Amino acid sequence: MKKTLRVLLALALALCLTPAALAETVIDGQADRNITLQEVGLNEVIDGVSPTTGLTLSELDQPEGFAGLAITGRYMPMLVQIDNTDGGVGDRAPWGATYADIIYETPLHRNGFTRLSFLFSDLIPDSVGPVRSARVGHVDLRQEWDAGFLYYGGQTRKGSNIEERFREYGVTSRDVQVLFSGIVGNNRPWKQYYTRVSGVVSPHNVDANVAAMYELIDPSFTPPNHAFLFTDELPATGENAEVITIDWGAAMYNSRFIYDVDSNQYFRYMLQKDGTEVAYEDKYTQEQLAFSNLIVQHTTVTWNGSSDAPVTVHIGEGNADIFMGGKYIAGYWKRADANSRTVFYDAEGNEIALQRGKTFISIIPCLLYTSPSPRDA
Repeated sequence: MKKTLRVLLALALALCLTPAALAETVIDGQADRNITLQEVGLNEVIDGVSPTTGLTLSELDQPEGFAGLAITGRYMPMLVQIDNTDGGVGDRAPWGATYADIIYETPLHRNGFTRLSFLFSDLIPDSVGPVRSARVGHVDLRQEWDAGFLYYGGQTRKGSNIEERFREYGVTSRDVQVLFSGIVGNNRPWKQYYTRVSGVVSPHNVDANVAAMYELIDPSFTPPNHAFLFTDELPATGENAEVITIDWGAAMYNSRFIYDVDSNQYFRYMLQKDGTEVAYEDKYTQEQLAFSNLIVQHTTVTWNGSSDAPVTVHIGEGNADIFMGGKYIAGYWKRADANSRTVFYDAEGNEIALQRGKTFISIIPCLLYTSPSPRDA
């Protein structure tokens, strides 16, 4: 199995070596980085400061109809499976994306198609979509946060069955309702909070009132403290990294993040078949999504007898490429077990302090980055 995985990774790297990319730096995400990890514990949760973004909660807008830590004072993350068909631009653009604290990108199909998972905590919208189905790796992501989980169906193939994984974690049998599948009868109290958006083609039109489902979770339930570390200082070390291209080997799923020094954020663009860039925007707010932290988490994925049956490893350890403040840090990640948080480490093996703001975590892609921007060349 290990030998096969090495070959697949080598092929993925070769996909990046196109003529347009020859001037770019290729990062080998599988090379041994010889990082000795320092012992870490849980991070302190500071009153009035978000554990997921590091932002001051009182300074955030409070839109009408929203829920979340900044509005109700209750910490209860909500993880939503989001459509990413054709890169999620134009008619396929998501809504509610502006308010996601963390966005995860994970493999969906062997051909390089991906799925997104939006984690909301600070501000939880009353309209998010398009909601799509889950894979077994997404269940592992939910378990890390013990989040409310919104999904419109999921794979039940033997060997990658989400229901079996839920049972393994004991989620379906406990008293607190945290799973909100859209494929249920009308007698379930949350079914009313799934609706269809007119003018958008099915199945890309499922809307979820995440704020309402947040309110359905027993108020006595307390998720674990999985707060990140944050800093107000820009990274003092690391190579310059102003442009990062994530290449999945699939047209319209490849993305580019371009650093803006004034806002200290990486703005996300989707690459079209002709190589042009399209800003990745929220369908409703029309705001281009930007991130204070971009993390590439290298792991392994196998395919359970089908091209659309990924089994992505989220528990374990491996290299992590971390981009923030216009710098690249060759780091590492580790998650001890299903109920533990994923810790990201710098090149010295210390838990890295992230920039305050939103984070994008892309899992197992091929990676390229250049600096300065080719636009300036």
